[in-house]
Amino acid sequence: NTYKFYELYARYKIQNTKYKIQNTNILDKWIIARLEQLKQEVLNSLENYELDKAVRPLGGFIDDLSTWHIRRSRERFKSESKDKIAAIETTKYVLAEFSKILAPFAPFVAEAIYKMTSDNKRIASVHLEKWPVSDKKLIDKDLLDSMAEIRKIASLALELRSKEGIKVRQPLSELRIKNSELRNKKELLKILADEINVKEVVFDAKISQEIELNIKITPELKAEGLLREAARTIQDLRKEAGLLPKDKINLWLEVPAEARSAIEKNISEFKEKICAKDIYFSRTDKFDAETETKMENFAIWAGVKKI
Repeated sequence: NTYKFYELYARYKIQNTKYKIQNTNILDKWIIARLEQLKQEVLNSLENYELDKAVRPLGGFIDDLSTWHIRRSRERFKSESKDKIAAIETTKYVLAEFSKILAPFAPFVAEAIYKMTSDNKRIASVHLEKWPVSDKKLIDKDLLDSMAEIRKIASLALELRSKEGIKVRQPLSELRIKNSELRNKKELLKILADEINVKEVVFDAKISQEIELNIKITPELKAEGLLREAARTIQDLRKEAGLLPKDKINLWLEVPAEARSAIEKNISEFKEKICAKDIYFSRTDKFDAETETKMENFAIWAGVKKI
C-alpha cells in the first residue's frame, strides 16, 4: 500500500541514490532515524542468531511508515512544492533500503519492492546487495522519543473525541497538555495539531488530566467542519470516478445553505483541495460520477466531471 501511494505521486527519477538529510521535513528526518534504528536492531539480533527478535521490529516499522509518515505527509504529496519532492524522494529511499532489510525474511516481496524503487541498475537483485549498515549519526534519539510522545498524546486526544462523538474532521479550538517537555518542539506540535484537528496546542500544568480538549464548537468551527466534510465527500467521489490526483474537475453541488455559505467563503481553498476548476450549486446530468449522501443530517447531492 505504501508503494502504491508512492507510485501514484512519483513522476520523476531520483538522479542521486545517496540520501541527503539536509533541509528536510521533520517527518522525513524522523522516518530516516527510524530506518537507521531498524537496521541496527535487526542486525544485532541476526548476529546473535535471535531470528525471532530480528523479525519483530519489521511490522512496527511498516506501521510507522504507512500510518504515520505517509498519512501525515499526504498534503505534502499533493502540493506542488519542494516539500513534495522531499516527501517522494524520502519515501523512495526508505522503500529501497527497507527491501534490503526485509530480503532474508520475505524474499519475493523484498525483490518486487527493490526492483520498483532502486536506481542501481548494476545490481540485478536485492539478494545481491550488500547488507545495509546503520548510520548512527542519523539516529536522533531526542526526535524519536519526542515523536513517540506526540503520538501517545494524539491517541489520547482522539479517544476523547470518540467518547464525545465528535468526528476528526470537525475542528476544535484547543488542546491543553500538562507535561511541558514538548513546549519548544514547534514542528512536532504542528503535526499534533493537524492530527487531532485543533487550532492551538497550549501547555497548562494546572489541568487535572494529562490532556484536556476544548469540545465547544463555535459557529465558525462548525462551518469549517462542514467544509472538510464536503471536501471528503468529493474526494471519495473522485476515487469512484477513477480520477487521478492531478485530474481537474467541474463540480455540481446541492447542499444545505449553511454548507454552501462555508464553501463560498473559502472557495479558493476548497477548489484547490478537490482539484476543481468550477463549482456550480445546482444539479446536472453531465457528470462522470454522482453521489447522494447526508452531511450533518442534511441530504446532499454531488456530481463531478473530468475536464
